Amino acid sequence: MSGTIVRFTLRVPAPFELRLAALSHGWFDLPPFRWDEERGALGVALDLGPAGRALPADVAIAQRRDGALQVELRTARRPLPAQIERARRAVGSMLRLDQDLRAFWALCARDVRLRWAAARGAGRLLRGASVFEDLLKLLFTTNCSWAATRKMTERTVAALGERTPSGARTFPSPARCAEQPESFWRTEVRAGYRAAACAALADAFAAGRLADAWFTDPEVPADELRRRLRAIRGFGPYAAGQAMRLLGHYEDLALDSWCRARFAALRGRKTPPSDLAIAREYRAFGAFAGLALWLDLTRSWHEPPARAAADPVFRPAGA
Repeated sequence: MSGTIVRFTLRVPAPFELRLAALSHGWFDLPPFRWDEERGALGVALDLGPAGRALPADVAIAQRRDGALQVELRTARRPLPAQIERARRAVGSMLRLDQDLRAFWALCARDVRLRWAAARGAGRLLRGASVFEDLLKLLFTTNCSWAATRKMTERTVAALGERTPSGARTFPSPARCAEQPESFWRTEVRAGYRAAACAALADAFAAGRLADAWFTDPEVPADELRRRLRAIRGFGPYAAGQAMRLLGHYEDLALDSWCRARFAALRGRKTPPSDLAIAREYRAFGAFAGLALWLDLTRSWHEPPARAAADPVFRPAGA
């Protein structure tokens, strides 16, 4: 594998564990991400080039003994300083390094089920390099198995992503996706009934009717953000709630069948209680209720392998 290699270091807030953030939910199992368990490294294919002049990069992220992140970029030609800075910002955003969760951890420290989260700094949920990437992937998660989600994502990236020096592919831009007719999403991606929603989402971002800043503005309150997400074709309460988590708003529980079944299993119940009953369990966490629920349901993903494997509903690739 040829190319130019550039390395840089990113300081992280304490406490921080790369594996906790990387395996926080199923995105690590979808391209352009890849997780190397043996090395404890997160890989991702990113396009660092400006529009119309791609610079696909293989990015490898590992945590040093002093806690800092060592980031390696491999590109076909040497990246410009602005492109290296773009990579810095992307890694920080994907791993949520600027998110202050101290108020959440203070609540966790008082809860026997979530003290581990406070001690280890859990709660930074891995997200894509763009809001568009996260929203399109969320469309792929609706009303289907995780295996189907993975296949739809793989087909999209393989068909439209830019190739990196290793042969991996980046997540395609909205403009590249918008060039495809609805039939592409139906026949090539095999998105089924989601095809029209995929095409509409790509068109809206490519045309500027939707933009990342429209969803990431910290001044936008949760109710307005939820309204904007629900206005997107294909986004019901579940998909909108999941999107809000990735955008740093945790008011919604975003319950799906897996969450309900997992909650029941952890409580030793054969059938899940009502959604209202589940909500009462996390009421004390206020605006962090959705994050508390998620970490409670996924705790075993972050325990030693032998203990995690003993969990009958362990599903590290789940979302």
